[in-house]
Amino acid sequence: MYFIMYDILLILCERGIDKVDLSESMKKKTLAESFENTLLDYIRSENLSPGDALPKEIELASEFNVSRQVIREGLAGLKTFGILEPRKRRGMVLKRPNAFAGVSKIAQARLFSRDECREFMEIRIFMELGMAEFISARKSPDDIRELRRLAERSGTAPGVENEIAFHHKLFTIGGNSLAGEFFKIISTAFSPVKAPSVPQSDLPGHLELCDVLENGPHQDFYETLKGHFAPYLNKI
Repeated sequence: MYFIMYDILLILCERGIDKVDLSESMKKKTLAESFENTLLDYIRSENLSPGDALPKEIELASEFNVSRQVIREGLAGLKTFGILEPRKRRGMVLKRPNAFAGVSKIAQARLFSRDECREFMEIRIFMELGMAEFISARKSPDDIRELRRLAERSGTAPGVENEIAFHHKLFTIGGNSLAGEFFKIISTAFSPVKAPSVPQSDLPGHLELCDVLENGPHQDFYETLKGHFAPYLNKI
C-alpha cells in the first residue's frame, strides 16, 4: 500500500500537481464548514426567525473576512439541512426546517442493521407508552370510532400496514406532531422487526385497546398497551 501511494504522489508531482493544491482544497472545505457554524452563531445572536433574510453574499464576505466562494459553500451547506432557502429579490431566507427530513432520507436507504432496526422499534414503544396518558386525555368519540374501524379491519392478526395505521392514529390522538412524524418514519422506512412468537390470543389486541381507551382510566390503558407490546418488552 505504501508503494502504491508513493507512486501516485510521484505521478502527481511529475504532472505539476503538488501538495499545495491538495491542501488548498482541504483548507477551503474546512473554511466552509467553519463558516456554517459562524453563520449559525450569527443567526442566534441577531435573533433571526424563519422568514428573515440574511445579508447579501458580499456583505457577509466583508463582515466575516472570507471569500465569496466560502460564503456560497457555507450557505449551500445550511440549505442542504433545510435551514435556508433562496427567495427571488430577497436572497437567502431562513426557513423552519423539518426536524426529521434528514432521518427520513437515511431511513429510506435501508442501510441500518437488524439490531439497529430493533433499537428503533424499542424507541417507538417507549414513546407510545410515554404518550399513553396524553392519548387517554385527548381522545374524542370520533377518534374512538376511527380506531375501532382500523381494529375491525385488521382482525385478530393485523398485518404490518394495519398495525402501522392503528398505532399512527394513537400517536395522532396524543397531539404531538413531531412524535407522529418520527413514528411514521421508523414504522415505514425501516425493515419491520418481527416480534417473538407469542399466541395472539394471549395478548391484548387492537379492539381491547379501543375498549380500555374508551371506558377506562389512563392507567388501565397504559397497562393494556404495555401488555400489547409484551413480546418486544420481554426482550429489552
